[in-house]
Amino acid sequence: MDTIALVGRVITVSGSADAAAVLVRDGRIEAVGGDDVVAHARSAGIPVRDVGDRVILPGFVDPHVHFEHYAVGRGRGVDCRVPGCLTISDVLDNLRDGLGKAADTGWLIGYGNLFFDQKLAERRLPTRYELDKVSDRIPIVLHCGGHTSVLNTRALELAGVERFLGGGAEGLWGSPVVAVDANGAPTGVVSEIDGHLPIPPLSPDEVRAHMESAYRDLFTRYGVTTFGEMVGSLASVDILDELISSGRIPARAVLYGMVPSILPLEQACEWAASYRSAAGPDRLSAAGVKLFADGGYSARNAASRTPYVREHAPRAGYAGQLNMTQAAILDALHASRRHDVQLAVHANGTRAQDEIVAALLSVADPHAHRSVRIEHAGNILGSRADLVQWRRANVTPIVQPGFLYNFVGDFVPMLLGDAGTKGRLPLRTMLEDGIVPVASTDVGLGAEEEQSNPLFSIWECAARRSYWGRVIEEEESIGFAQALRLHTIEAARSLGIDDKVGSIEPGKYADLVVLDRDPRRVPLDELRQIEVDSVYLAGREVHHRDGSR
Repeated sequence: MDTIALVGRVITVSGSADAAAVLVRDGRIEAVGGDDVVAHARSAGIPVRDVGDRVILPGFVDPHVHFEHYAVGRGRGVDCRVPGCLTISDVLDNLRDGLGKAADTGWLIGYGNLFFDQKLAERRLPTRYELDKVSDRIPIVLHCGGHTSVLNTRALELAGVERFLGGGAEGLWGSPVVAVDANGAPTGVVSEIDGHLPIPPLSPDEVRAHMESAYRDLFTRYGVTTFGEMVGSLASVDILDELISSGRIPARAVLYGMVPSILPLEQACEWAASYRSAAGPDRLSAAGVKLFADGGYSARNAASRTPYVREHAPRAGYAGQLNMTQAAILDALHASRRHDVQLAVHANGTRAQDEIVAALLSVADPHAHRSVRIEHAGNILGSRADLVQWRRANVTPIVQPGFLYNFVGDFVPMLLGDAGTKGRLPLRTMLEDGIVPVASTDVGLGAEEEQSNPLFSIWECAARRSYWGRVIEEEESIGFAQALRLHTIEAARSLGIDDKVGSIEPGKYADLVVLDRDPRRVPLDELRQIEVDSVYLAGREVHHRDGSR
């Protein structure tokens, strides 16, 4: 931890006026002010770095990521995302070129975008038989985001997908689904079973290398200094601890154990309550557990009040699938309270959110306990009246502004019809009604190129552009200052660490970002192009952009 004074345009995100200087001593912010702070630093022999007209912000906080999922998948997989691939033929060519990567695990792993079936020119996913043309001997999986994948015939055999056909099998990120053709044969498209695929794991050294490379590329360069990791195994926890302890990943992390992947519910809550890292609690800690109340829209598996349109539904009246009922949610709530840890529940669809809120309101005084995070609540709001219930239930909605671009703007209306054209990321309405959403990226394998960049997410809060370039419910736009809070102090609050990071205030850690220009003084569409020149963690520079002065 270092001692330094930074001089520039300081946006504090503290509720106080902006400043011109930040004094950092031993890694913490000692003073925020103007010429007086600079004079004091010079008289004390403290190094002063003047960044001119550039802006100094608190480090960005991303409270919901699947970092290992992305890092390892990217490292061992073949990138087939649009726009790098535009057609199914392009995808097959990329997979053929990447056949050498199968040597690591015996499997060929590819990945495309969320709603890959709508972004490819053919407006469909490849079939098992098309993947067989790449190889009918090597098992192939093509991940399309975190919820849906396509398997070739050999992979279908090894996965034993028949066990998922009758329902009732345990899903991981939602209820399992196997698509079949008119003859009842699997087409190759499966949902929510990735964790059941018998893909041999990489060695710890390989995982470390992939994670170290990915963090700097996907997060540090964009100014993210703290993240909330949805972690699926204790081995992953140990690797992350080692990387943060050694400084190979220059960040703070807060962990949420995904149930049942990491451990059964009760054991996972006990682990979260008792976890102690080698890196120390200010660098790596556990906050709680995460469960899945439904699946993903891309899998046509999010549990909605509104039925899916017929062409995107297996039957008339289909409205997705619940992965947890109120009773199961209550079990999770009581377990988290017994161990005094936070409960986070994935709920894409409004019907899944209803189950969570009803469970919370069935117990005494939700406000006497930790707020429950509903991951994805607010990406699509069923009714303004829902916000009243969220306040009563002490819910924190974790939204993904980037999803408005990725799929919510264009593809949710495709699935839900007219009901999907309203309530898409209603940030202004939530703020006006006393609900403070928290912004995250939910970045994982299949994310868009810019998805891990908080400035892209902030741009989306204001610009509200869809994948096809439409402006989506522009009356819900919010300004830079409001959006910045959702990506810093409010995000830190959702992790329970707003006393340590998230704003530039005396006593907090000096996790700081220097931007190459002032985001308040550029045209809106230039906001996503702003570069991060420097990143400081506890006062020490951990990133400096090549060519920046």
